[in-house]
Amino acid sequence: VGCSSRSDYYRLHPRLLPAQEVRPLHTRHIVGIGEVQVADYLQKESLATRLGPGRIKINDTALWAGSLSKNIQRVLQVNLSRLLPSRTFLAYPWEEPLSDDSRLFLTVDRFDGDLNGTVTFMGHWSLVDRKEDRIVTGESFRYIRQGSPGTAGIVETQSRLLERLSRRIASRIRSRI
Repeated sequence: VGCSSRSDYYRLHPRLLPAQEVRPLHTRHIVGIGEVQVADYLQKESLATRLGPGRIKINDTALWAGSLSKNIQRVLQVNLSRLLPSRTFLAYPWEEPLSDDSRLFLTVDRFDGDLNGTVTFMGHWSLVDRKEDRIVTGESFRYIRQGSPGTAGIVETQSRLLERLSRRIASRIRSRI
């Protein structure tokens, strides 16, 4: 009889309360959120813990409950919808023939925590005007936050950093479109 270790599953989650204002879909500026590109080491179902500058541990018993890329995309959609209720945010793929006015692209180069609970979130994003086919705004980001040690603490801190990025993107969208 073989032994198997128990796996724990984790998901990022929105941390913002729902917005009160709701407008009909046809009057809103529509922002499509493209597929989130994540670094190769983040494409695994196992959570990654940084042990040092060039050393990462892939945890066999702490797993993402689904695709991390899609989880980030969904949380970003919910956060932005709550921060900017006068706009509509749709996660790719969406049903055609709906046409988005702008498209948001996000690339995540690093999204992990260390054994002490310090989480680093790095990457870049851009907002493209679909009609003019040009970048309206965007930037590289690097957020570091101390959270609780342990996997649950790291995932909670990752959700907080995704909220921080959502607030930054919402601020830039608010001032540009």
